Amino acid sequence: MLLLALAVVLVLTSFVRIRRDPRRLSNGLTVIAALAALAIGSLSLLHRLDARVEAILVVAVLSAILLTAIGLVGAAAINGLVVIRREGLRLSTALPLALAVAVTLGVGLFVAVAAVLETHTLPLWLLAAVWTGVLFSVCLGVQLAAFSVHALIYGHLEPPKGSSAVVALGCGLGSGGTVTPLLESRLNRALDVYNAEVASGHRPALVVSGGQGSDEETAEATAMKKYLVGRGVSEKLILAEARSRNTRENLTMTRDLLESSDLRSEPMIVVTSNFHVLRTAAFTRDLGLDAHVTGADTARFYAPTAFLREFVAILHRYRKPNIALLVGIASIVVILQHVN
Repeated sequence: MLLLALAVVLVLTSFVRIRRDPRRLSNGLTVIAALAALAIGSLSLLHRLDARVEAILVVAVLSAILLTAIGLVGAAAINGLVVIRREGLRLSTALPLALAVAVTLGVGLFVAVAAVLETHTLPLWLLAAVWTGVLFSVCLGVQLAAFSVHALIYGHLEPPKGSSAVVALGCGLGSGGTVTPLLESRLNRALDVYNAEVASGHRPALVVSGGQGSDEETAEATAMKKYLVGRGVSEKLILAEARSRNTRENLTMTRDLLESSDLRSEPMIVVTSNFHVLRTAAFTRDLGLDAHVTGADTARFYAPTAFLREFVAILHRYRKPNIALLVGIASIVVILQHVN
């Protein structure tokens, strides 16, 4: 019962935190903690059931977890092969396949070490390395689950009405400076948000943001503006920010452009791809912007790769805490080994 009470407290805490500021990346960890406490608390009540029913439920739960894990690894491998075939072999496209291979090898190594320990004694440094790797991998898995759950929650939050600006972020152009399907999805979503604002009686500024990459024939904002004009939007209504090179610059330069045009920049609705929503929201929070980020749909075959790429970017953003976590886990493992 204590765990179930803790689960209720964590659920309420998650709700309050998300209501106060849904852009906090740590919200996902609170939600995962609540779900874990709820699951463990529910399992702790099994002893009140008939022994046979308890055994069946335990086997069913463990089987479901195992099959889900195998299914996810298999799906990652298949998705990786599909993306590589369609998009070519690059570091970003290889992420799902690399994850599947890493998990398979990691589990295989752990099983092999466990089998060897039945008959042999292994060096302490090897055991320490294996246990450190296992525990740190579990921590990374928890972070991935937290990121995925929070992305799902944030992605279902509707943009508030009454914003001063609707901003579409660029994401690279195709050959000849054409708008790619990914960018087209963002622009269509931005147009839907803008039209909804107009229909509710507001007149927000409409901004397209994106500079010119080294391999692009024109600035992203120029191509984006041309696309929206082709969709029937008056050219006079569209502001183009054509100097930014990354998401942070998209936001800061758009704010500067609006203010220099004597327009209010906040509250702001930022439109990007659904996989990019959380990191963009974190940037708006870092910059102190009163902003809500909403996502456009991504092609299903590419979505897992894109989400994994974003997760890697999140890990890089918090690399120092993760390095400290790895060192802490290794230190605890070594100390426990010497104590035993």
